[in-house]
Amino acid sequence: MLHDVMTALRAGDATAALAAAERWVAAEPANPEAFEWLAQAHGAAGDTAAAAAAIDRGLALAPGHAGLITTRAFLHLQGGDLEASTADFRAAVAEDPNQLPAYVALAHLALGRGDRAEAERLVALAKRIDDEHPRLLLAEAQLAELSGDGQRALALLSAAVQRAPRDPLAQAALGLAYLQRNHLAFAEQALRNALALSGAAPNLHGALVACLEAQGRLPEAFEAAIAWVEAAPASVAARWTHARLCAAAGRLEEASAGVEAVLAEAPEHGPALALELQLNHHLGGPEAAVARLQARLAERPGLTQGWRLLLGLGDLAQAEATIAAWRAAAPASGDALEAEATLREHQGELAAAETAAREALALEPRLMEARRILARAAARQPAEAAMAATQALLDGVVSPGQRHALLPWYGAALHRVGRVAEAAAAWQQFWAEGFLPRLPQPVPASAARPAADGGAGCLLWGPPGVRLEPIHTLLAAAAPERVLLDRFADTRRDDGFNRLRVAPDHAAAGTAARWRAPLEANGLDPAAMIDGLPHWDGWTHATLHGTRLVALLRDPRDLLLTWLAEGSASGYPFPGVEAAAAWLSAVLGQYLEAEAADPARVFRLDADGLASDPAGFGEALAAACGLPAPPPAVVPAPVAVPVELPAGSWRAYAGVLAPAFATLSPLAVRLGYPAE
Repeated sequence: MLHDVMTALRAGDATAALAAAERWVAAEPANPEAFEWLAQAHGAAGDTAAAAAAIDRGLALAPGHAGLITTRAFLHLQGGDLEASTADFRAAVAEDPNQLPAYVALAHLALGRGDRAEAERLVALAKRIDDEHPRLLLAEAQLAELSGDGQRALALLSAAVQRAPRDPLAQAALGLAYLQRNHLAFAEQALRNALALSGAAPNLHGALVACLEAQGRLPEAFEAAIAWVEAAPASVAARWTHARLCAAAGRLEEASAGVEAVLAEAPEHGPALALELQLNHHLGGPEAAVARLQARLAERPGLTQGWRLLLGLGDLAQAEATIAAWRAAAPASGDALEAEATLREHQGELAAAETAAREALALEPRLMEARRILARAAARQPAEAAMAATQALLDGVVSPGQRHALLPWYGAALHRVGRVAEAAAAWQQFWAEGFLPRLPQPVPASAARPAADGGAGCLLWGPPGVRLEPIHTLLAAAAPERVLLDRFADTRRDDGFNRLRVAPDHAAAGTAARWRAPLEANGLDPAAMIDGLPHWDGWTHATLHGTRLVALLRDPRDLLLTWLAEGSASGYPFPGVEAAAAWLSAVLGQYLEAEAADPARVFRLDADGLASDPAGFGEALAAACGLPAPPPAVVPAPVAVPVELPAGSWRAYAGVLAPAFATLSPLAVRLGYPAE
């Protein structure tokens, strides 16, 4: 009878499963296992009360039955009672050390609360029972993502789907991983697979909408949004997405009605307020749009998002008036004072900005930008004063997120007063805490079986630790029609050469043909393009063997220190001192091999030349990229980084980071930098 119940559940047929389970209970009324599966059948049918009753009947027969306790734990979890579910999962493994579903669930709960060590411990225990269980593979994949091993995570998710193709969670996890990597066709298939299965979360419709939108398939995205609203009619997110896509399709009246409904449920929904403003502008003109927004503000003077929208409609003079009106309407609003502080800082009125920021925090200590304004103000002071001011800011935080945001500034202040060991520790703590999204670190790959077509044009790359933004600004000013920097933005080509990489043998890995296709589709000549890459390795070089590479490098030890202190333009998180040194060593080693093998198409520039010799650097950059003349003298927008680390800064940290620098010193020498 167990076979009948399990077969029906796997097929998603809750009615058949319930009938089989009831026959089993009738035939064996003293068998607690029969009640366990009756509870699961009721749960699959959506009857949680009947499931709970079946569990109680089974536990009356066998109070220590681990399977029933685990089923009750899942019922608690479904109801949102994490404390009760955790207690029951722990009780289940205490009764039966081989209760694999309980171990796996506890591991996922540990991951949910950010306890990696406990999750790793539980996964290790579960692997002793069944190291190929699909849900266990999902937990392992999450741990791999957290450790920066995106390729292993994807392999584990693929294995989970192979073992349980009808598990909606496995299909969903694989689809979301592909979506994160911008592998849209693979993501779409996995998400559609998940949604076709019973038990799939309605919010997966939202991921499918995003996937279809990213492919430019708006009619299908619109249909997916309708399906989402039908599956979750009370979901504000679903109704908002539908309204937004109505607007994109030109159905403005329908979009306006949808936005109105969203704002009735969620009056502070910022994107909906912004879209309402746009729609009213189209349907009634600019005066009508502003009047409707002002009416909303009259109804809700504390509507922060509305005031910010109103601020964005005018010039600086109008901004002054809007902030004054905001402060008059909501005198207790810290957000209004924060807006004033931001405006004053933008105008160069730094003392007034600092005063307004302090007043804002006095009203609302949760504010983040006001605290950043004070951190920037502190950094402008002499070293010792900056240290004291930053320490005071850190002591006054009211949330872990605020403290985390200030750690880079705290490290910078420590650096300026020469407390380099503490500075390095502060920066390492910033990366170790799990407040930031973790972009998987690509594994440098060298092997490739290139096609005859190797692409064309120029690739521009700098590893983490190179401040690419000002160099990108120079090139964009010199040749805006040739420079491609979309890989550093949210909307980018899906050709396999973006920040998120897969293994070279994966079907989504980049090829020269895939690299060419979106360029030619937009009427661009690949041979004339300068394509900014977030990541380069030997495999990229072999695959795009028809291109030339312009590498922007620095002393590898400065790369490591700057990556630690500032992060990277590519968005790759600092993985730890030793891991970062090993990663840089692998990538730079592959670079040196490429440079030696192909000197005619590999060019190296010292990125520190932009600061030490701007004119000479501009000439070298123009020559390497094939520009007819050096870039114009552009003053790039200031980068809001806590500390400047010019060439040679690594020497101050030679003792603190000695093991990592020992790994990188041979490469530094090979690149022409001093050994010490």
